[in-house]
Amino acid sequence: MEERRRYTRVPESLQIAYELVPAETIREYLTKDISQGGIRFLTHEFIPKGSRLRIRITFPMTLFSFEALVKCMWVREMSYSGDFEVGVEFIDLPPEILEYLISYIKSSLNIKKELPKA
Repeated sequence: MEERRRYTRVPESLQIAYELVPAETIREYLTKDISQGGIRFLTHEFIPKGSRLRIRITFPMTLFSFEALVKCMWVREMSYSGDFEVGVEFIDLPPEILEYLISYIKSSLNIKKELPKA
């Protein structure tokens, strides 16, 4: 099977807050994974493909957080819970945020490689 992803994903549980644009109620969840191109997270509500969201992601180890606009690229219902898994793509991240994100992902990949195997 051919890999379609442009960026390496890192499994991470980071705090995320989002609101649909135009603004509605802010909701908070955890990410499932993150890459320099976007994130995957679970939510209790259906988010239509193509929707734009404003998100805030917090990195607990560094207390760094940033806001970004994202676009919903796909959504699927989780049959066991009724929740929805959502994949979103970043829209025009500022260079300094992209640089931080790339550095964070590289660091996470190196740490995971160094962990001893059970």
